[in-house]
Amino acid sequence: MSETRTFEFSPAIRCWVKHLAEGRFNAKKKSLFTIFGALKRIRLVATITNKEEFVSKKQNDINSPTEEISTNIRFELDDGTGIISAVKWDVDSEKYKDLNIGDMVDVLGRVGYYSEKVQVNNIRLIKKITDPNYILLREAEVIKKIKFGEIQEIPKIEEGGSDIDEDSFFDNLSDDIDIDQLFGESKPSKASKVDTIKEEIFSTIYEYSQDGNGISLEELQARLKIPENKLRTYINDLVMESRIYPTEENIYQSY
Repeated sequence: MSETRTFEFSPAIRCWVKHLAEGRFNAKKKSLFTIFGALKRIRLVATITNKEEFVSKKQNDINSPTEEISTNIRFELDDGTGIISAVKWDVDSEKYKDLNIGDMVDVLGRVGYYSEKVQVNNIRLIKKITDPNYILLREAEVIKKIKFGEIQEIPKIEEGGSDIDEDSFFDNLSDDIDIDQLFGESKPSKASKVDTIKEEIFSTIYEYSQDGNGISLEELQARLKIPENKLRTYINDLVMESRIYPTEENIYQSY
């Protein structure tokens, strides 16, 4: 039996470029503080306005003078609210030859900060969008979060300070969150048990995704002993959170 993987995972948050541009980057946390909280991974729908290849060098071994040269691709993306740079490192450029200027794409990646600008520092997924309804659905997700108040005030750095005051950040959290219960020793709630099950499902899918094949719904159900209707509910949640995706019918992989 394989060993269970334990790691901290940050779900990709759907947003607009303007939310990233207005955010504040915290180098220690490697996070961008925005109206949607502290973001590490984001997902955007945008148009490619520029595409360029560039090379980078890295030393293979600290004791060796030889260098390895890798090819990278930089995209400039415009979603109508702003423009952001996104980089895919160490790629086979042939795999991205069908992505051209003017194409609408769905992009998932990590937030970075370079030359005093926010960028998508490591693209994990970039795919061309052909269905206009997909664009409308993704836009609706962002609008819904804003309309229903699922936003926070971006914490301010005091004059002369360089880091974000974490205490003030908690002051801006929703009143619906019970901080005492969050850090206390109370019994696990029903919601926390659901989250534990969902994380176990994700961890299993992640494990099977390392060889590029993913795992079928049937095999996942047999391994975790979860009723199919409940398993599908958890899987749908993970898909909506941009943490997993179906490669074909009833077969899933993690990003």
